[in-house]
Amino acid sequence: MQYNKVIEGINVLDLIIILGAIQGIFFVGFLWAKPLNNKRANIFLSLFILGFALSSIYYTLETIGVRGFLTVWDFSPLYCPLLIIAALHLFVHALLNPHKKIDPLGWILLGLSALQLCWQLWGTIRTLIDRDSVIAQKDFIFGVYNIFDLLLLTSSLVVFFISIRKIILFEKTLQNNYADISDFSLKWLNRLFFFLIGILILFALPAVFELITGYAAYNMYYPMWIASSILIYWIGYSTYFRNANRIPEIYHTQKDTEDNKLSDNTRIYHQKLNKLMLEEKVFLNQSLNLKMLADKLGLSSGYLSQIINEYEKKNFFDYINAFRVEEVKAKMLDPSQQHLNLLGIAYESGFKSKSTFNLAFKKHTKMTPSAYKKSLSS
Repeated sequence: MQYNKVIEGINVLDLIIILGAIQGIFFVGFLWAKPLNNKRANIFLSLFILGFALSSIYYTLETIGVRGFLTVWDFSPLYCPLLIIAALHLFVHALLNPHKKIDPLGWILLGLSALQLCWQLWGTIRTLIDRDSVIAQKDFIFGVYNIFDLLLLTSSLVVFFISIRKIILFEKTLQNNYADISDFSLKWLNRLFFFLIGILILFALPAVFELITGYAAYNMYYPMWIASSILIYWIGYSTYFRNANRIPEIYHTQKDTEDNKLSDNTRIYHQKLNKLMLEEKVFLNQSLNLKMLADKLGLSSGYLSQIINEYEKKNFFDYINAFRVEEVKAKMLDPSQQHLNLLGIAYESGFKSKSTFNLAFKKHTKMTPSAYKKSLSS
């Protein structure tokens, strides 16, 4: 009879949330069974997705009538949103710094997560032993949950700010090491944080409403959990099927630049660099990176990067692609290259992807490739 009531209590929105949670749990299993490139990052990503999935189930237990007023299910360890934020921070940290240990913020977030899990377990045990005493302390219990919600909002904002800043700095580091970063794009990670900010807002609105009115507005959380289900599907596609958590080797960082000092021979090295570009046209190699070019000149990656930064006022990405753009412009005027379309000319000039070609060409000419070609014939 109770089972029938639970089934009757499930609506379409609950079903979507449950299916999203199940998909998330299966995806966690796939990550563990077939790890991708960065094992530590995969572990934290698994925890992040698992936390979302279990929290979705916890919420649905309320809407379908399984959870009641301060029952054992209310204190279930299924609910631990602070662990989701901790796992998110640790995932980004491990993804961008695969060889570094857990940072201090990571340990603080893990500590808060452990505290919340202990609270949930304490509540479970107390409710099993003497539920009446738990109900008698309801004001205290609700106050603790309000504190946890405040910690969740605060820690989320801190993690979002720090992570987005790390991503921006890492993208700059990539451009100091590679002339094409289309294979290592972190755009999906930026989208993830914008999506999470939206989910945080959807969580904050009903939470604030509950604090002000004292009314438990469970239905107001539906948009947040539906968005969470969509997020789980999207993360699965981005990280597993597209292998989006693949990060290349970094040969040079900003710290390397700070540790290097330019010698008196720097101008000679700069001249050799430009000669290598103009005469040997090494930029035609689509796989060219900072280390390959540094090895050709007999320099360290950090030293070469500093020469490019100081003398050309560019990063490696812009420096190499400027030569490629000039090569494209020359080929556009070459009668022997007229059988090639714009993308074919770009590939012949060293570009590896259409997105990098369009970005670099517009940056250096202030025109799109097609507009520039039309201007040649007008």
